[in-house]
Amino acid sequence: MISLKNVSKIYANGARALHNVDLDIAAGEFVFLVGQSGAGKSTLIKLLYREETATRGLVMVNKFNLMRLRNYQIPAYRRRIGVIFQDFKLLPNKSVFENVSFAQQVIGKPKRERKANTDKMLALVGLSHKARSFPGELSGGEQQRVCIARAMVNNPLLLVADEPTGNLDETTAWEIMRLLYELNRLGTTVVMATHAMYIVNKMQKRVVRVERGRIAGEQPEVRR
Repeated sequence: MISLKNVSKIYANGARALHNVDLDIAAGEFVFLVGQSGAGKSTLIKLLYREETATRGLVMVNKFNLMRLRNYQIPAYRRRIGVIFQDFKLLPNKSVFENVSFAQQVIGKPKRERKANTDKMLALVGLSHKARSFPGELSGGEQQRVCIARAMVNNPLLLVADEPTGNLDETTAWEIMRLLYELNRLGTTVVMATHAMYIVNKMQKRVVRVERGRIAGEQPEVRR
């Protein structure tokens, strides 16, 4: 599913975010990226959904060579990638239903299909009763569940999440993690950057530690 070979990222200001990173993630895995702020986790996540491009190396995701991906090809690539952000990035003037539906509208799905898919995803995340509400009327946990519904509505093969529980209390964070766990159980590959070690330690999935832009160590998933 994901293969990074000798990947480095240097920003325009000279800051070196990643150094010769090698990382392989198989389809269906759930992988945590951990490390201190500034370690390179977010940069690595951004490479996966092509928000950033590596300075050198090979980045392959779902058979796409992201180093050779042209700008006009990015929308087609992102149709199979779901992204969840810490700060939600919901459209404030659109309802919950419209936020989730919009992710399908931009790729040209017909209205009837958009409605069916949106209804299904809102039911999955437990927000059918909030379909007409606006983001500002929701709690932080509810907004993050809308983000999950939006990320998953196009049935992505890969879900990447950058600190998705960072602004949530512990109880709400576990609600979000239960959703991500279930989505992974159904076959979606999940890569999640986080500082929340209480979640990482309890879930016992594969852990990749990033330090100063390098892969500093790994802990395999604990099979139960």
